[in-house]
Amino acid sequence: MKAITVDQLAQMCLQLSAQGKGSKKVMMSSDDECNSYHEAWNGIDDGESLKGFICGYQLPHGVTKEELGDYVVLT
Repeated sequence: MKAITVDQLAQMCLQLSAQGKGSKKVMMSSDDECNSYHEAWNGIDDGESLKGFICGYQLPHGVTKEELGDYVVLT
């Protein structure tokens, strides 16, 4: 599975807003198999700012802590 970009997420959000779904709450999967879900509470954080808080074992397979600057995190 390939990660989506901020631009792709923005386009998806714009499409939902155009369909009148802009006031719906955001929920996301807790894992890559979609076995459980949780709400998004804070918004989007730059991965670079989270380097001091995230440990390697918390990251998806194939993503290193050094690569966090290449990501934003929906929280």
